[in-house]
Amino acid sequence: EAAEIKEGMRVLDPSAGMGHIAEQIRESGVDPDVVEFSSSRRELLEAKGFNVVANDFMEASGEYDRIIMNPPFSDRRDAQHVQHAYGLLKPGGRLVAIMGEGVLFGQDKKATEFREWLDSVGGTSEMLPDGSFLDPSLPVSTGANARMVVVEKAEDARAVLRTDTLPDTLTIDGVDRPTKNSKG
Repeated sequence: EAAEIKEGMRVLDPSAGMGHIAEQIRESGVDPDVVEFSSSRRELLEAKGFNVVANDFMEASGEYDRIIMNPPFSDRRDAQHVQHAYGLLKPGGRLVAIMGEGVLFGQDKKATEFREWLDSVGGTSEMLPDGSFLDPSLPVSTGANARMVVVEKAEDARAVLRTDTLPDTLTIDGVDRPTKNSKG
């Protein structure tokens, strides 16, 4: 519901796992793109008819109207994944993420920087009820406290070229040109 998905939108589930979120997106009338690191889960997603666009979300690209995600919480990767997802949103797009509470309350540098970033983009967080993920019907059950984070990208947001994701060379007018990432 928080995502407000409408027909015709381009939607991404970047940590698709076994496809539970992707199936909910599909029920809303939109076939999402999905990303999954595990090869066996990618095969399952493909068997379910999902469009697998990458296996490593941190290397994924594209532009999306909505990104719905439940990223890995460990080592503050949820913060890293949410910030990367924001870069894939179209202006006016919305990101909805289930995140661990640690990144929203921790005193370490990664947590502090994430909260500053979340404030700077006007994101919000809402605590989910205790035991939200203790459902025995879920493939993975956890008692971890979680929050729903929602971020909308402003309509007038300017595109930012992330040079850390560029390949070593770009072909421009038929000529390979090194980028800042090239080792040569």
